[in-house]
Amino acid sequence: MTYLDLAVVALAVVVVLHAACVVVARRRGTLPRRFAAAVAVTVLVLCVLTVVFDSLMVMSDLFRFDEDRLTGVILWRAPLEDLAWPLAAGLLLPALRVALAPRPADAAPSVPTDRQLEEHA
Repeated sequence: MTYLDLAVVALAVVVVLHAACVVVARRRGTLPRRFAAAVAVTVLVLCVLTVVFDSLMVMSDLFRFDEDRLTGVILWRAPLEDLAWPLAAGLLLPALRVALAPRPADAAPSVPTDRQLEEHA
């Protein structure tokens, strides 16, 4: 199994879980209006940081990849496959957060949700 095979399997599971969490959050009224933009920015920042720090770790010879199992696409010194993990984290963790957030009726009354603000507008 190559690193890409493992990344594809993990990302497939994460995408399904992300979609399920978004559906749950939408039904519960806990999905923020700009959720997709926030997730996109999070994934972008995580990927940039991963390229930088993985490259530094590879240059410092802290670890090595089996080059026979890589696609050959290298970003600075980090293999492309390494971006699967920040992508998975950036998709799954915010989705879990909004899916498991308290419903607006359960939240403290002093902090209105986006949905409550829209209803009063």
